[in-house]
Amino acid sequence: MFVKALRWPVIGLVITGGVHFIVEAIWPELKDIFVPPVLAGVLLGYGIWLGYKMIQFGGTYFQAIVAAVVLGLLPIILDTFGFGMILGRGIQAGMLAGIFGFCMILWGGLLGAGVALSR
Repeated sequence: MFVKALRWPVIGLVITGGVHFIVEAIWPELKDIFVPPVLAGVLLGYGIWLGYKMIQFGGTYFQAIVAAVVLGLLPIILDTFGFGMILGRGIQAGMLAGIFGFCMILWGGLLGAGVALSR
């Protein structure tokens, strides 16, 4: 169930993050536009998608939270190492953006699972 629910949100988030990284590597000025609050809606959407699918595939609310935590690790890794170190934003800024992204995915997972359970 975890693999089934995580597969497409992980693939989608990796592609989204990869495109974001490449675009910012080409046009560094976009870092002023692609700030965490702007990206929050996208990350919240991934969390909602995952939470909803976990319940749809027979998971519990707790399992949806665990899956959201797993998916939430991706922004921490990408923001800290990709944007923070490789693109030179700094470790502190990258880590803060990653934690913010983690929270958005976790909150989306809670929301998506809650909506699916309330049906």
